[in-house]
Amino acid sequence: AYLVGYAFVVPCVCWFPFYAIELLDIRNKCFRMNLCFTPLLVIFRCLAAMHGTSPPVVETTFNNYCLYNTSVIELEFDEKSGKPVKATYNDVVGPAKEFIKLLCLLGVLYSIVEITGYAPFGTVEKTGEGMTWVFHPKHLANNFFVAYITQLNLAASTSGAASTVSLLLGKKTKKVTNNAMLESTSVSDFWGRRWNQLVHGALKGGVFKPLRKHNFSKEISATATFLASGLIHEYVLAVMCHSYGSGDDYFHHEKHYYGVHLAFFLYNGILIVLEYAFIGTVLHKKISELSLPSPVLTCMVIGSALPIAHWFTEEYVRHHIYDGLKVGCPMIVTINY
Repeated sequence: AYLVGYAFVVPCVCWFPFYAIELLDIRNKCFRMNLCFTPLLVIFRCLAAMHGTSPPVVETTFNNYCLYNTSVIELEFDEKSGKPVKATYNDVVGPAKEFIKLLCLLGVLYSIVEITGYAPFGTVEKTGEGMTWVFHPKHLANNFFVAYITQLNLAASTSGAASTVSLLLGKKTKKVTNNAMLESTSVSDFWGRRWNQLVHGALKGGVFKPLRKHNFSKEISATATFLASGLIHEYVLAVMCHSYGSGDDYFHHEKHYYGVHLAFFLYNGILIVLEYAFIGTVLHKKISELSLPSPVLTCMVIGSALPIAHWFTEEYVRHHIYDGLKVGCPMIVTINY
């Protein structure tokens, strides 16, 4: 299984988006980005299958196994019966309503972008000693603005997909996002329970659990998982910026800076490890006794990574990914006669 998976399945799936781009002459970067999602899910679900770390209920029946591994949105299974939960009317209509609501909210934010660009609070000169500019209030506000647009795009796309999957398969899907930017109470809560649970589940089954199964520590397993997440995003950027052809048929995309996304996710992996070490200490107990309001905890969590959030979003802005995603949003724009 390891030989087939690591030597054949994983390389072929990684190569597929590049082949499809050249075969179909796909130049739109948003289409290219979407082309990566299913192959990446296939890779990590394949790793989970090889190492025996898929969710237990998935391997109880062949039907469950097929449904789980072929659905672009993770399905919800009943723990007692071991069967997929049937979708109700609300499971289909609810995500559809959420999709429309998020599309309208994105339209408002993209209308602001039309006027101010992706720095609505003003630009900050990247000068001075070291990286002190990353703590400038304008920079932090701009980073939050773009990160929130990222969250809304993720929530909108997965809500639409969830509604479609529930309608076509008649099965209930798991919620992919849960307002991480405004409600997270810890770093592990942000990444483990609120931000992109689809990728979280794939990485957990394909990287974290196999390492834990082979007796690696929780800290090493978590760091390796964030390393894999960084490599995923570097791969997506490589696909989006793939150039091909020769002579007059040569199609060239502006190159991206390798390593920035990897650095961002490694930084967050370090935050997770520090949180593991912090829990149970005297200081942690004293802070817990204060019963800080949730908004305060959220500010502390978001603030821990906000200064360098542009490491994640800047490449998407530079390559106009957000501009491509705003197509279809109800916006207010200036018309020049």
